[in-house]
Amino acid sequence: MHFIGNAKNIDFLRRSLERGQISHAYLFSGPEHVGKFALAKMFAESLITKKTLSSEVNEPCKDALLDLIVVSPDISEKKGAIKQKDISIETVRDAKKSLSLFPYCGKLKVLIVDDAHKMNTAAQNAFLKILEEPNPTTVIILVTSEIERILPTIRSRAQIISFGLIGDEEMRNNFTEEIVHLSVGRPGLACFMCEDKNEFVARGEWIDQFQRLANGSLGDKLAMAEDLSKDVVRTIEKLNLWIWRIRNEVSERAGAENRNESYLKIEKIEKAVGILKNTNANAKVVLEALFMEL
Repeated sequence: MHFIGNAKNIDFLRRSLERGQISHAYLFSGPEHVGKFALAKMFAESLITKKTLSSEVNEPCKDALLDLIVVSPDISEKKGAIKQKDISIETVRDAKKSLSLFPYCGKLKVLIVDDAHKMNTAAQNAFLKILEEPNPTTVIILVTSEIERILPTIRSRAQIISFGLIGDEEMRNNFTEEIVHLSVGRPGLACFMCEDKNEFVARGEWIDQFQRLANGSLGDKLAMAEDLSKDVVRTIEKLNLWIWRIRNEVSERAGAENRNESYLKIEKIEKAVGILKNTNANAKVVLEALFMEL
């Protein structure tokens, strides 16, 4: 399958490889599911194997895997609630040790840190030391959808590659209208729904669920809050889809009197998403407060 969207980034990285102008560290920043991690792996393989960077998306070859280190947050489950864990300082130190080893098959080792904003403060400070003492045989790629949570001192030492959502026209060239409608400009999510029919059905039900919420009783809202609090990672995706749905309705009803009310709903949902992502607040309480206001 070919890489969809953000073609300028592939072109830039390909030219950098051809000219031998490689930075010690990159920061791939943009919305979730737009291909940041996929392109990071493609770029890493080209760095390690010296192959030309193409727009075809494949898993790295076996030789490249020997010199590729990937760090990402673990998923934790506590009292039935599922959340992403922070990337700890111990994980960063382990990655540093791996980078210190001589490359197996080429001249470079590559470290990819997925969801780099999930590094806690101690981990980011430890990571900063890696950037301050660059190793000529290593390249680092940070991947994030929340660049504001990355320390400015880290951002300033990395070359930032910005990704955006993909326009509907380009998405329609690759996916059905229904998939385009539910993926909200995110080709990674669209591909997942193509492979998993249950995911496609579930996201359609999320839209119906939001519509029911507006007319639901107090009991319905409290029950939904309790249910959604069990999987915070999934619920954040659901809330983001609701935000898109409201924005889409506003654009379709240009000049409608209740536009301000819709924007207020978006603001409240975005605030809840921020709390769920960035704090250890009780998810059930956060969702109850949100649903009471919608």
